[in-house]
Parts: sequence; C-alpha cells; structure tokens
Amino acid sequence: MAPSARLSLFFLWLVYLVAGWSSEASTSSMDCGKSVPLCGVLTLESGEGPGMYGHPTPSVHGLWPETGSYGSSSCIRPSGSSADPITLFSCYEVRGGEPAQELWFEQHEWGKHGICAGVADATDFFRQVCELSAPPLKVLNASRGAGRTLTEMADDLRTAGFPVFSVDDIHSQIELSACASNDGKWKLAPVADFPRFCKGDVPPKPPPGPPPPPAHVCVPLQHGPPCKTDADCTDVPQCVRCAHSGFCTDVKLPPLLF
Repeated sequence: MAPSARLSLFFLWLVYLVAGWSSEASTSSMDCGKSVPLCGVLTLESGEGPGMYGHPTPSVHGLWPETGSYGSSSCIRPSGSSADPITLFSCYEVRGGEPAQELWFEQHEWGKHGICAGVADATDFFRQVCELSAPPLKVLNASRGAGRTLTEMADDLRTAGFPVFSVDDIHSQIELSACASNDGKWKLAPVADFPRFCKGDVPPKPPPGPPPPPAHVCVPLQHGPPCKTDADCTDVPQCVRCAHSGFCTDVKLPPLLF
C-alpha cells in the first residue's frame, strides 16, 4: 500500500475511534438486577455504518460491561493477567483493517472494557467475545445479504432468539444484553433473566478515593495540565502530548505505518 493510502487509512482510523468513544455506551442505563455482579452489552456492527464502521460483512465491535453511569455492573479486574493482547483474534481479523491497527483496536477494547469483565486475562476475554458473537453474526450476515435495514436486522436477531438491548442508528450497530457471574463466563440473556443465568456475589463498591492531586503530572484516566500545543506538555512528567480536550495526556497516539 502506498504511504499516502496508509496515511489516509490512519486518519480514518482516528475518526473511527473518536466516534467510537462517543458511542461506547448504551442509550439506556442497564440494571444488572439483584445478586448479578456483571452485566453489559455485546456490540455488533452491521458493516453499513459511516467511515470505519463500514465493512464488507457484519463484525463485532466489543463486549462492554455497563459500569458507572452506564449501568450497575461491577468492575471486576482480571483474575490472572492485565497484560495487553499481543495476538489478533479471529473475530477481529475479518473487520478489514490493517492487522497492526486492528491489534491496536483490540488493545483499546481490552483497556477500556475487558479489564472490568471479570475474566482471567485478555485471551479469555477475546475468546469469549468471538464465541458469543459468532451465532448472531451469522444472522446479521444473512439479513444484510437480503438487503434488510438496520431495524429489520434487529428484528431478525430477536426472531432468532437473541436479546436485543439497543440499536445505534448513527453507527449502524446493534447491542445485545449479556451478563456474567463471578466465574467471568459471559452469557447472552434478556436483562430480566440476568438473575436466573448469572446470579453471584456482588463485590462491595470501593470507598471513594481521595480528591485528585493538582494537575502537575499526567496520570492514567485523568486530565493533565491545560495546554494548547504539544510543546506545553513537553516538560510535564509522564505527559506525551496535548489532547483535543485541551489538556495534557499520557496516552500516546498509535504509530503511523509506512
């Protein structure tokens, strides 16, 4: 691929992630129900969305525990390793992007969602994502091949017995409800049936932490000092650039591939 084409693909990828960050939450807050430690959504892309949401065939976006303002799910850290994935799993190979970019996207999904899914490690998480998504993706493939609209695709999934939780018309995505008990084994199920399939012990919520220190350093998941250009962040410990939010950040952009 020519360098100019790779550069264009890279910027399309950034647009995709920026849009994805705004969409990575269900439109409705999810209630896990009594004694259900983990609940969330398995998000599928029809492949007919804008930009990098366009694929030759439907594909999986990710499995998202609905924590914080998105739902009552606990965030249960991995029982084994928190290390990033280093392998591109089968259900992400078919999305049509460059392998290095898809691996970077896998690592983004792990760091944002998988780390709270109660699994053993990244391999456990992505194997479950691929296994859970394979049957509904077969339905979506048939629906798309028949020229069905997104609403009709969601209806086809319901008819096939899959628990549709939400439909994202902007990015052409469909979210299926899912839950897990303390064993970290996720199951597709209607929200009302979570207590039947995923009953377990809900861990106590951690006490509120101390207020954040003044922003004279970059730390994960917090704004650093305000900035206008990357130069404003050069001498700030652990900061690597000025983000679009107007604050220094410790998050590096993915490398350009030529």
